[in-house]
Amino acid sequence: MLQQLLNDHVLDGKNPYKCYDLAKEYDRLEQGAMAVSLYLKAADLSSDPELQYKCMIGIARCYERKENRGYTVEGALLDAAALLPMRPEALYHLCKHYELKAEWKRCLFFANLALQPEEDMGENCELGYPGWIHLKYYQALSKWYITGQQDAKELLFDLKYKHKLKGLLKDKVDRMIKTTYFPTAIPYVSNDIERFKFPFHGIETIPKNNSKHFQDMFVLSALEGKTGGTYLEIGSGDPFEHSNTALLEKFGWKGISIDLSEALCCKFKENRINTVICADAMQINYEDLFSKHCVDNVIDYLQIDCDDASMGVLHKIPFNRYKFRIITFEHDSYRLGTAKKTAAKELLLKHGYVIAVPDVKITPDHPYEDWYIHPDLIDLPKEMKKVKESNFVWDYFMEEL
Repeated sequence: MLQQLLNDHVLDGKNPYKCYDLAKEYDRLEQGAMAVSLYLKAADLSSDPELQYKCMIGIARCYERKENRGYTVEGALLDAAALLPMRPEALYHLCKHYELKAEWKRCLFFANLALQPEEDMGENCELGYPGWIHLKYYQALSKWYITGQQDAKELLFDLKYKHKLKGLLKDKVDRMIKTTYFPTAIPYVSNDIERFKFPFHGIETIPKNNSKHFQDMFVLSALEGKTGGTYLEIGSGDPFEHSNTALLEKFGWKGISIDLSEALCCKFKENRINTVICADAMQINYEDLFSKHCVDNVIDYLQIDCDDASMGVLHKIPFNRYKFRIITFEHDSYRLGTAKKTAAKELLLKHGYVIAVPDVKITPDHPYEDWYIHPDLIDLPKEMKKVKESNFVWDYFMEEL
């Protein structure tokens, strides 16, 4: 192969493409000095910016194999990027270069620049470019080291759970998630619809849900996209962020939300349609509340998320007079132990409820909720009933890649 390329070059020494082909062969053989000289000659002889671009990347990759040539590598890659700024290969190599130097702002800049075009150009083995997904990794990695914020965690989560990663990249992402930990919320977005296990009427209208961990999607799936339902939300928090009822309200549901925070209740009143009550959930007479608001004896959904007061609130619900089709109860057993979870289970089983999804996990290792149904009031599809002892929410809702 080398001899033939040498013969071709000798016979046509000013042909830049034959210079480039010979340079690539020397590069493959890791004879860097010869490769660099031929890359430079090819770039000088040519007026084709694509060939010049490939020569600059070739030069950079040759110098990458040598120690203490970082400035030369960087310069060649910047020259390539200047020639064809919308091509991703040089930008990828710049990200890789700045990763080694821990220059995260520059790494993020070039990753963002490379990801601007919507079209994925695919891999380019000739130029050592492994594809768009590696740029997403550099974007996530850089954001984490610059700010350590949730958006970096979300990007890493998406890489792990929404793309079929292989080899070294998979290992890198797994290691980073162990370092950064999981994002606070794991949302459903419209791009997930093909993998969503329990589709329901109206799911196509949802660009993104609101719950932290799919609680609203569970309710709508279990009730087949019901419109005009009813809820009682105890510990409502923000009216939209991590809300289990904001999406239900968009489906025409009516309900009562309760929270202790005056600021959040004020925000709720300004931005939501349904009723919010600012009060200590432990001080409410729920029979009087239901009577005053003309609540039916069967309510579709009960949420209890009151931290340390959750068990006390559960005891105050008049289960002898009112029934709920679905209940989500936060027990935080991953940090509090199982006493709270066990007590809630004993009380609810006594009133006819069964656990549909036990130990819902916010990560593969941290159970924090149980999801109950009343079997007399809801015929839950069998595929939604889980006999597993614990269930990471993403695996519960999403088909494998």
